[in-house]
Amino acid sequence: MTAKSDHAADNLLELIAAKERELEAQVASAREQARRLVESAQASARELQEQARREAAALAERVQAETARETEAIAKERAEAAQVEAERVRSRAVERTPQAVDLVVGRVLSGLE
Repeated sequence: MTAKSDHAADNLLELIAAKERELEAQVASAREQARRLVESAQASARELQEQARREAAALAERVQAETARETEAIAKERAEAAQVEAERVRSRAVERTPQAVDLVVGRVLSGLE
């Protein structure tokens, strides 16, 4: 019976050792899978960051272009308004030229007396 029990113990030890090897292989496989998942997630994160950077740059360009268009439109409006005002002042000056001449001539002549 001792030989049988020794043999059974050896078989049990072999079974335990085989199970340990199997579990170690599973752990190694799980670690490798986890490593690949982490690498994949890091690559995806880098891709997303690059895409976000590109989108932000494109948005900044669009905002800058829109700001430039709006600034140009405002400047054009102000230039047109200034031109209208200048024309109005010029027109009033032309209308009042005879009165201004009479006033200047009158003062000059009164100064001569």
